[in-house]
Amino acid sequence: MAPSQDPAAEPDRTALHQAAAQAGEQISDRMLEAFRAQGLIPHPRRAGYRGRAPVWRYPPGTDRQLTALIRWRRHTRDPALLTVLLWLDGFAIPPAAVRAALTRQLDVVTEIMDREITRQARRLGLDPSDGHARSQAIDALAQALAAKRGATPVPRRGRVRAQDRARAVALLIRIFGLGESVQGTAEDGAIVERVLGLAPNGRRHTIDDAGPWLTGPTEDLFAAAGIAGLPSLLKAVHDARDADLTAARQNVVALFRYLPLMTRMLNVMFDDDNYAGLAAFGQLDQYPETLVFIVPMVIAMQKADWRENLDTVTSALHPFPGLAEQAHRILDMPAATISANLAGKPAEIRDRAQRLIDATIEGQFDVPGNDHPAGPS
Repeated sequence: MAPSQDPAAEPDRTALHQAAAQAGEQISDRMLEAFRAQGLIPHPRRAGYRGRAPVWRYPPGTDRQLTALIRWRRHTRDPALLTVLLWLDGFAIPPAAVRAALTRQLDVVTEIMDREITRQARRLGLDPSDGHARSQAIDALAQALAAKRGATPVPRRGRVRAQDRARAVALLIRIFGLGESVQGTAEDGAIVERVLGLAPNGRRHTIDDAGPWLTGPTEDLFAAAGIAGLPSLLKAVHDARDADLTAARQNVVALFRYLPLMTRMLNVMFDDDNYAGLAAFGQLDQYPETLVFIVPMVIAMQKADWRENLDTVTSALHPFPGLAEQAHRILDMPAATISANLAGKPAEIRDRAQRLIDATIEGQFDVPGNDHPAGPS
């Protein structure tokens, strides 16, 4: 019996092995079996027989999905995160699988948070079930995190007093980690902004004719618990319909891929590693685990009638991949042509152009996942 569809459109096992090799990795049949079991590539169908041997073919595009999977596995081996990443790339990952993956990851974060607070309470000789003792434990955990250097959950973006940094971290734990309703002051909000690196640049610097992006009272941050707090994120995922996930995807792509790209491009253009106060987001696309928070946050914002705001942000970020592509094309131009184009330009323009060229060569404007030819990403 002959296959019922065009074999060229439906890769077989050999084609998948070839696709993996082109992506720089040799995979075994057992790995393919594991990927299928984890829902990371689809199952094949029996398309016919070659003699008495069955011929198995995969749905069209499975080779591209396998290539994307291999590339993402260089960032993470977690099947749940890989599920979300492939969904974000536009592959046919069922919404139910995305919901389950996000729920599983958020549950893990919740357990870690509770475990650390309990550990701090016991270290202080306190009862973790007592509300006052738990509050003391949160402050102790914040002090420990605030004192850390290097790759910490709250990187150091400027000079802040140790006491203020600990206070800010405690507020962040309460708002975003525990979803507590915090009655913070304007001074508290200002401290948090400085610790996160949002201020003063986010309230000071302009781009072209647009004013600073960070406006309004500093204490507005404390209203975020109802949307971005961990319990709210869990509820948003649990209640999300398939249509909610589909509607969120483009906004998530913009925040996860294009916001970091914009941040890096602005920093290079203005020769300032935190020009717009967004340095905390500059490497967001290098950490797939952030999607565990970004996806449910977008869903929660949409349900809170922030869809228009999200779409505005998405539209504003959308041109940056094209700008990055233009920067890459410049590298293909002869040096003499580049020099001729810049001749007679003000020194500031020439310096900016050179910084952009250097950053492009260094790969600062590469977008992870942007080479995955699947879906409307």
